[in-house]
Amino acid sequence: MKRLSLLFLLFLVAGCALIQKKAEIVQWPSDVAFLEGEGDIDTAWKKERFSGSFVIRMEYPDILLLEVFGPFGQTLVYVSKEADRFLLVAGEEKTTDEALFRKTYGFSVQQFIDDLALKGQTNETPEGSVAERRGYKVIYSQDNRGRRKMCWQGAEGRICLTFSDISFVRQ
Repeated sequence: MKRLSLLFLLFLVAGCALIQKKAEIVQWPSDVAFLEGEGDIDTAWKKERFSGSFVIRMEYPDILLLEVFGPFGQTLVYVSKEADRFLLVAGEEKTTDEALFRKTYGFSVQQFIDDLALKGQTNETPEGSVAERRGYKVIYSQDNRGRRKMCWQGAEGRICLTFSDISFVRQ
């Protein structure tokens, strides 16, 4: 009987150790003037499919720096916008024409900055806070580990940024 009780207690303790801690629900701020972070990007947009890591910095209304890295640390995409200056480097392509960004991703650089700054009306849904835009929607949520997540979803596909580190305060 002692062995059975000890075995039961052992299974109980082992079972409790396997219970995952539920992620704390993280609220997105209602308005963002500054955002800096890093994390993972998952893209399935038009014919582009890739996953990697990213770093981002945004100062509303007109400063953006986004760099996306491949599995070996190489830069896949580099986007820089500062006032009226713009640079997009994707693979061997390099352009200062913002229209190419819109053509490739289905929204303008300014719309992307507005989405990062959480501008506009959002509605609470089971998938998170959703901002409906013309031709796409932005979903502000968190993953099952509690990391903040932003996804742009449209007819052309989906782009998701999952932040492992994010700050809304200029350091």
